Amino acid sequence: MFSKELEEVIDAAIADGVLTDKERAVLHKRAQAEGVDPDELDVVIDGRLAKIKKQEDWLRPTPPQNLGNQKMGNIIKCPSCGAQVTGGSAVCPECGYAFSNVGANSYMEKLQEKLYEFNRRQEEREDQYTLINNVYKKKGDDDTEAHIDKDTTIKAKMDIISTFPIPNTRADLLEFLTMLQHRAKSTGPRNGQNMSSEEDLSYAYWLLFTNCINKARISFSNDKDFEPYFKKYDEGIKKANSLIGFIKQHPLLSLVITIVLFYIIILLLLI
Repeated sequence: MFSKELEEVIDAAIADGVLTDKERAVLHKRAQAEGVDPDELDVVIDGRLAKIKKQEDWLRPTPPQNLGNQKMGNIIKCPSCGAQVTGGSAVCPECGYAFSNVGANSYMEKLQEKLYEFNRRQEEREDQYTLINNVYKKKGDDDTEAHIDKDTTIKAKMDIISTFPIPNTRADLLEFLTMLQHRAKSTGPRNGQNMSSEEDLSYAYWLLFTNCINKARISFSNDKDFEPYFKKYDEGIKKANSLIGFIKQHPLLSLVITIVLFYIIILLLLI
């Protein structure tokens, strides 16, 4: 929309989500020098600031409605058998009833929404590149083709997942771990692609699972409800450190080993 230099100054001024009067005056001065209408500039800046604030509010965890003792939890009754259970427990120790938690669900929903929004933007970029490529073809330039790099796309998704904010409260953290454990694999491909070049984000979920475990071990190390997750994490670390686990994490190495074994078998058959 604006020149590259003006865009860089705008980005620097609103990087912290706040624009001071002095910073706005500097931007106005720069815009006038480039022939940009200051009112138009204000509209763009205010829009970008509103977008930053919206993203911050979206990522900010919902405060717990009942603070109580967050570490030990409050005593509640199981809706299934009526037994007294520590608030925030994943399951009832008497009947096995699985408790659900709205806070943790909202965390997972926000993560999925963020991935969905990323995919939507990528689809829009693909459509733009399709139009550009059609223009190239009409001009007879078949050698030039714009496309989205798949490796970069998968890496961006893995970064979104692995750096996603984790819950702070005991109940939310327990439920979030429950939701993550089936998606997380310590032996998942670290580049996000399996041998067939398909997308596999299980290692990114493992990194997020690891962050949750580290949080739990700091705040709830003696809480028995977290013990199954600690056990699963330790087992995952052992698998990752094994030879088979190492090979699974590096699909290219797996492919090389497969090819070498194939030629060895062929050679043995010929001999």
